[in-house]
Amino acid sequence: MPGSIAPLLALALMSPLPAHAPAGAPAPTAMDAYVRDHREATGVPGLAYAVVGPDGIEHQALFGHDGNGAPVTDETPFLWGSVAKPVTATAALVLADEGRLDLDAPVEEYLPDVAAFGARPTVRDLLTQTSGLTETAAFPVSDHYGPDAPDTAERVRRVADSPVGEPGTHEYSSTNYLLLGAVIERVAGDTDAHLRTSVLDPAGMDGAFTGSAEADAAGLAPGHRILWGLPVADAGGVDDEGTAFGYLGGDLTDLAAFARMQLQADPAVLDADALARARTGMVPVPGAAQRYGFGWRETTLSGTDTPVVFHGGATPGHAAILVLLPDQERAVVVLQNHYDVLRDGQIQGVAFGLARLLSGTEPDPAPRFTAGAAVPWAATGAALALAAGVVAALRVRRPRPAATAVWTALGLGAVGAAAWPLSTLGPHGALTWAPDTAVALLAAAVLGVAVTAIRLTRHLRPGSR
Repeated sequence: MPGSIAPLLALALMSPLPAHAPAGAPAPTAMDAYVRDHREATGVPGLAYAVVGPDGIEHQALFGHDGNGAPVTDETPFLWGSVAKPVTATAALVLADEGRLDLDAPVEEYLPDVAAFGARPTVRDLLTQTSGLTETAAFPVSDHYGPDAPDTAERVRRVADSPVGEPGTHEYSSTNYLLLGAVIERVAGDTDAHLRTSVLDPAGMDGAFTGSAEADAAGLAPGHRILWGLPVADAGGVDDEGTAFGYLGGDLTDLAAFARMQLQADPAVLDADALARARTGMVPVPGAAQRYGFGWRETTLSGTDTPVVFHGGATPGHAAILVLLPDQERAVVVLQNHYDVLRDGQIQGVAFGLARLLSGTEPDPAPRFTAGAAVPWAATGAALALAAGVVAALRVRRPRPAATAVWTALGLGAVGAAAWPLSTLGPHGALTWAPDTAVALLAAAVLGVAVTAIRLTRHLRPGSR
């Protein structure tokens, strides 16, 4: 079908830096050239980015096309993934500022079903993701589309029954913001409506959408998943219960408006000090030189002492990231209409490259190859090899013990390789986020069982020696 496998031929549309651009800012042509290199390296079909200051967008560039083949404009809608989290955190802080939400109250006071969870997290713990909820708990309760998707109450019950991790230690999990959205709903009556009245509308995010109906009205095109290296526009789902943790969306000007609000001395939501406190890293992120605040990550650009505050996000077919540079009073916003979980760093790295340019540091070149890109091919190769092994096993009459041992080891290895993503992501999560790898691993596992069973059966039968 035309447009399903996206060509990479669209030209960029550029807007110049206005007269009020900061002295010493990199030339727009340098930033745009860097983004073109990123697109060539990653194969992204459509991308929009902006440099934002306290007065609004100072430069933007638009590249490629959406999942329906239309050119990307500054009004092209994208899903923002977990960039929804700082927006949701801001909406929760508005309720706290109004005295309607106690950040230090146990979550079970608002959601009684959470009493079944093996820890007693507070609302503040949800904001900083230190509740004891695990990363794997999120996969069964997120990314569900259509009328048969579980409602929020059912998802809360499933989360409450999940194993406890390490309360007090940061572990990134969308279940935290799923519960936070449910808390907002309990307090304000409707999560999406409160997001709109407390943050989206005051900030000027007029085109932002919540839920599938608004996404359809906005003209959201399917995003691209990467199947064996090719971007395929097949990711059109919107989780109607997932606005708070990942299914908020809008166009470039909408996310730029949220970034602008973070830089203003007199923001439309809360006040500058309250927003700065929310962005301040409060808990260390294990394994990273970062600290997590209320829906924000605080760190420095690698190899420099330049402070940055950011949050990235993705849905199966879209990627988004917002990077604030407090010292420069600037922000970078990037929206892309493809995503590959095995190449997350390569895809999102464009925003940090732009941030380095803004801070006067040369960005690292976009990598042309990452190990993640080879994973689906390696899994597919293993499946084909095991298929050949099944054919050979069916033909052999007198199997050799050494050959049986080798094929049994290969077959059981394939089963083990498939068991890890299935146990971590679950079948739903694996097929949603990495369909090519998941299908290839499942095929390899089935063929591994078959070649092992055939070899052992023929080796052990009477007269086989």
